Amino acid sequence: MSRWPGGIVLLLLACTASAIDRVQLGWASLEAAAWAARDISLELDWSAADAGRLTLSIGQLEIGGERVTGVRLVCNAFELLRDAAHCREGTLALASAWLEAQQIPVSFDYRFDTGSLKVSLARVPLASGAVQLVLHQQADSWRLEAAFGEALLSQLAALAAKAGVKLPAFELSGTASGRVQLRGGAQGLRDIDWELETQQAGYSNAEGSQAAEALALTSRGRATPQGKDWQVQASLAARNGMLYSDPLYLEFTPAQPLEFDARLRWRTTAAELLLDSLDFRQPGVTRGRVEGVLAPGAERPLRQLSVALDEALLPAFYANWVQPWFAGGVLEKLDTGGRLQGRVQIEDGRPRAVRLALDGVSFGERSGLFGVQELDGELAWNAGGEPQRSRLAWQGAHFHQLLLGAAALQLETGPHGLRIREPLKIPLLDGRLHVEEFELGRDAEGAVRWLLDATLTPVSMQAFSNALGWPTMGGSLSGMVPRVGYEKGELTLGGTLLVQAFDGAVTVRNLRIRQPLGLVPRLWADARLEGLDLDTLTRTFSFGRIEGRLQGEVKDLYMEAWQLVAFDAHFETPPDDDSRHRISQRAVDNISNLGGSGVGGAVSRSFMRVFEDFPYKRLGIRCRLENGVCHMGGVAPARQGYYLVEGQLLPRLDVIGYAERVAWSSLVERLVAITRGETPRIE
Repeated sequence: MSRWPGGIVLLLLACTASAIDRVQLGWASLEAAAWAARDISLELDWSAADAGRLTLSIGQLEIGGERVTGVRLVCNAFELLRDAAHCREGTLALASAWLEAQQIPVSFDYRFDTGSLKVSLARVPLASGAVQLVLHQQADSWRLEAAFGEALLSQLAALAAKAGVKLPAFELSGTASGRVQLRGGAQGLRDIDWELETQQAGYSNAEGSQAAEALALTSRGRATPQGKDWQVQASLAARNGMLYSDPLYLEFTPAQPLEFDARLRWRTTAAELLLDSLDFRQPGVTRGRVEGVLAPGAERPLRQLSVALDEALLPAFYANWVQPWFAGGVLEKLDTGGRLQGRVQIEDGRPRAVRLALDGVSFGERSGLFGVQELDGELAWNAGGEPQRSRLAWQGAHFHQLLLGAAALQLETGPHGLRIREPLKIPLLDGRLHVEEFELGRDAEGAVRWLLDATLTPVSMQAFSNALGWPTMGGSLSGMVPRVGYEKGELTLGGTLLVQAFDGAVTVRNLRIRQPLGLVPRLWADARLEGLDLDTLTRTFSFGRIEGRLQGEVKDLYMEAWQLVAFDAHFETPPDDDSRHRISQRAVDNISNLGGSGVGGAVSRSFMRVFEDFPYKRLGIRCRLENGVCHMGGVAPARQGYYLVEGQLLPRLDVIGYAERVAWSSLVERLVAITRGETPRIE
């Protein structure tokens, strides 16, 4: 291999002085600090009167670590001086992994004394666009500047692949414009600077879990190679378009862009992006910092991520960054407010640790199912290590229309869930809910499980019924909720549920609800009523006044989709009831209509219409629901039918039912009509 001899320059100058019209030279190889060439031929032609002509052919050129072949430079306005050579008007042909072209406009200036070289190329075809290139070389260093517009991203990715750059297997769309500057020397490429922007950019993977459309991105930065890897310091702003990375869906606008300043490392062999530091901000939404490791082309791109939230403003932060994670659940549609701070750690796509500080956070399910107002405190969770302690306090809450007062909650969280550290007392209407025990977590298969043990101090039935939009009830409501548990999709009762209402008691046993939040929940239970005050109960539901007490039992209750399917129930006057027993004409009408006797209408048309109410000995009704039919009975058998009301004294009135089988749908229609104060239709 030989070096460029300075004597050749003197020879060429001497040739021009001697008026030689044409010179042809050839070299097997030439090299400089930053490049090497083989199979070189040079021809100079001064036969034209106005300008010289230069023709340079290079079989193979290596520059900046890249190989170029088929190089042919033709300069029709060539000027050779004692200390410099100039080409004002020329064309270039070449082929490489990046480019193949035949007619590239070119000009150059070369100084013999300093060895400096400047080459300019115009309208170089690149990815269906055009790029302007300027190469500067000085001694052992070189610089390549490129300015381009509307280059197709898909073709740029293909060129990068030809050059050996490993990129995720995404389908790309849109264009890019900007400026890129590469610097290097004898050891190859030193760094790359850029200022870029995209128009209508997009990408997607084959699985559909990663996608973007109409992205308007701007970026500037510097990348430095380190062996096969790259060190990057850059900024990026997304000012238009949308991005989807399962499950996140983000939209960007000029008023609410997402901006990053980052120091990154790209591991080419592993196709991993190391986030040494990344500051992000989205006006009116959030700001913070990220560190971690990403694998953009992997099934789980979030290998390791630590996100520090300096500020997250609701509702925008919930809508942009939180809501997508709860798609299809009860937390998908919330109205929110307040602000958050904290840190979230993710490993292999799964949360590892969370620590949040809540400041005036409010949220409510949009249909009114539940809500919390002014929630403050700290919430900590860690998938491993020591249990974390948290404290939350709120000013108010609601479940449906049941209003809960201010309360403070002490929590302990662990890898598998959370529990309350001390009993929780929550004002509920004019009473109080005492939660003695509550646990929430996941089982070995990852399904949600929880446990609740609570007591309700007396709450006014009037306030309770009004809150739920029910008919106004009298009396009070209280009860015990003994260890209600939910696991493997089934809610179970660990003991007997006691509810005190209508001056009596209702106990529920053997309660099970399978898939309570599913499309077709199923419920099983047994229940018993003791000493209910009929006067309070019947006034509540506009049934007609009845004085006395009521007991009863419901066995083998079964519901599907909250619709009654089967049960065996009876309700009657307790044998030891010594309270006053009176029943009004309206109540007689309604009871007789349920039993299909039709007696009630006869009462109002007979001489007994002068009496407002009647004494009775006992009353009762039975129904065994099976296959949509209610098998009816009363408090005792009669000569024909069964007693619904067995009278006593004068004026004595017996209400006897004759229908032994009644369609359940028809019976329900009658009950609805009665509670509305209407006269039920009997067929």
